[in-house]
Amino acid sequence: LSKLFRDFIVTARELGFSYIWIYSLCIIQDDPDNSVRESALMSSVYGCSSLNNAASGALDGSLGCFAER
Repeated sequence: LSKLFRDFIVTARELGFSYIWIYSLCIIQDDPDNSVRESALMSSVYGCSSLNNAASGALDGSLGCFAER
């Protein structure tokens, strides 16, 4: 797993969460049909979540979510 994913897992554990859902591991990235089908379910995934993490400023997963700016 990338440093970013590992950081998210550690963060979730430290906050007392037992489960983590990582979009790019759960959705087939190179399959438009799968992406459309699964995207229709996102409100139920994110709508019932207790914590959402986003690494929207990351170029890739190698730096983690606690990289210096």
